[in-house]
Amino acid sequence: LGGFADVFLYQQDMPARDVAVKVLLAPTLDDDVRARFVTEANLMAQLSHHPAIVTVHHAGFAQDGRPYLVMEYCSQPGLAERYRTERLTVAQCLRIGVRLASAVQTAHDAGILHRDIKPANVLTTDFGWPALTDFGIAATAGQGSGSAVGMSIPWAPPELVGPRPAGDERSDVYSLAATIYSVLAGRSPFEVPGSANTAPELVARIERMPLPAVGRPDMPV
Repeated sequence: LGGFADVFLYQQDMPARDVAVKVLLAPTLDDDVRARFVTEANLMAQLSHHPAIVTVHHAGFAQDGRPYLVMEYCSQPGLAERYRTERLTVAQCLRIGVRLASAVQTAHDAGILHRDIKPANVLTTDFGWPALTDFGIAATAGQGSGSAVGMSIPWAPPELVGPRPAGDERSDVYSLAATIYSVLAGRSPFEVPGSANTAPELVARIERMPLPAVGRPDMPV
């Protein structure tokens, strides 16, 4: 996950169930990364009662000092796979968007910014619900919210791709909308099929280009 952690599928003995175990990679064990990992565990624990946020069952440190999270195992394909391979109906996309919007609002009500909402951070539960995960670069609203470290450019808002990034709750809302756009269109908002889509080109389009049409005739006007 971004070069910072591996995720393994385990079966928990008591109670018996499949769980996902996220373990920080040893080469990244500096104080800043460890602190971010602990923050992620605490923030997700605060929010994981929400049905559209991945549940955290346990967190701790392994004998070699590496932090780990024991999380709900989401067995169905996540949005990162689905938006490239499936043609979801408009109604399905709206249902996903409404459920994720509720999760994001719950985080914001708790004073938490996610800061990296994108298809890869939306898993799918065994019951078909979207589940937001990876609060690893989350921040308390108003504290450090301007940092752009770790953001994913295709779904990042204009205010976070410039030389002086500064974002707030509205940045999360933009990234959520960009994620739902991707599910509708089968591509990220400023990705141009058949053209180069490097990070600098995407940044230039995000900052200056009008949002391209989704291009679906079944969408209501």
